[in-house]
Amino acid sequence: MTKKTLQDWYNNNNNITYSEKERLNKIGVSNYDYHYLIDLQQILRCENWAKNNSEIRNKLDGRIRKIVFFTPNFNDSKPDASNYSCAMVIDGSNDDWVIVYRPSYVANIGDDLIIKRVSDSYEAERKLNGDYPITAVTEMFSDSLIPGLGNDDLYLQRELLPYNAINNPDKYILPLDIVKRDIHFGVYLGNGWVAHLTGKGVGEGTRFDTWYKFCNPSSSSNFFSSSSSSSSSSKAYPIRCHPIVPFKRKEKIIRHIAKAISHNYGRCFCHLYNPAINNCEHFAKRCVFGHNSSSQARNFSGPFTFQLEAISNISSLTQRIESDGRNLDSLNYNYSYEKGRIEQYIREAENNRSYTRSKDQIEEEKFEERIVVYPKDWCRVS
Repeated sequence: MTKKTLQDWYNNNNNITYSEKERLNKIGVSNYDYHYLIDLQQILRCENWAKNNSEIRNKLDGRIRKIVFFTPNFNDSKPDASNYSCAMVIDGSNDDWVIVYRPSYVANIGDDLIIKRVSDSYEAERKLNGDYPITAVTEMFSDSLIPGLGNDDLYLQRELLPYNAINNPDKYILPLDIVKRDIHFGVYLGNGWVAHLTGKGVGEGTRFDTWYKFCNPSSSSNFFSSSSSSSSSSKAYPIRCHPIVPFKRKEKIIRHIAKAISHNYGRCFCHLYNPAINNCEHFAKRCVFGHNSSSQARNFSGPFTFQLEAISNISSLTQRIESDGRNLDSLNYNYSYEKGRIEQYIREAENNRSYTRSKDQIEEEKFEERIVVYPKDWCRVS
């Protein structure tokens, strides 16, 4: 890969057209700044996305003084064929903004976008590239994580899926999304497989199961947790809960799920299934979101439940994620086989989708380097 000046790219076989060069000049790229062609093209894509998005236009409706473009670290080894792009923006009022955008190239899976004002863009950028990207845009902890009930609904997509998703899950669900059927929760892995905490009473522990069994509990005699209902309608539609910004790095989520399955988490004496403090919802949210919470647990009462809620209310999101991460990391069992299965399901899921572009083209739509530009005074998103 070669770096050239913007003027060289313009002169070289029309890699950059005159109108594109003018747009880049307006954004703050000098004719004699050296860049990779892939980065210049990605800046143009980001500008186009911003102009076509009403939320970005409405929030950034004034002059733009500085933009930092980069592809975040969590984009590496991502569990779907798309790319995240980030921009740290300082506007004419010297307010700092974070923009995180993931365009989807699958018809039934939507884009991800969050634009948020922050107090410190440097700190937000550091956190986006850290182990817990969600903390770049919020440190608020909500026990529910259910849209409409807590602050975290801004950072999640909670979507009732069409019934066809039962037969073709990879067309509607991304690997490592939380899935819900009736009141039973699991983590979708890809290629028709789910990890979930199952069983009644003592419980069957955490295990791999097929998507078919997850969506058809009557096919397994002891399938749901004790807080679930076996009499639920066979036509119930699944729900997908997808983090708009990852709460944890993908590698950590995979490791924690693999350790839980290897350890027989939920059936082992040290982590027994309990509808109030360790049910299927607790498990799914602990692995994906990084904190042990459950709306189902509100149906149970007891001093330990109240104590757990009190601790949750005084903890920051970072503290909660780190605490629950240590809990799962302490499951010191050999989990390489389970980890390999999860990674295989994620890879196989890509083959079950129809993309609007080739994977090679999609892979090129990201930043190779961190780029800082200072737009001209009249630069606006409009």
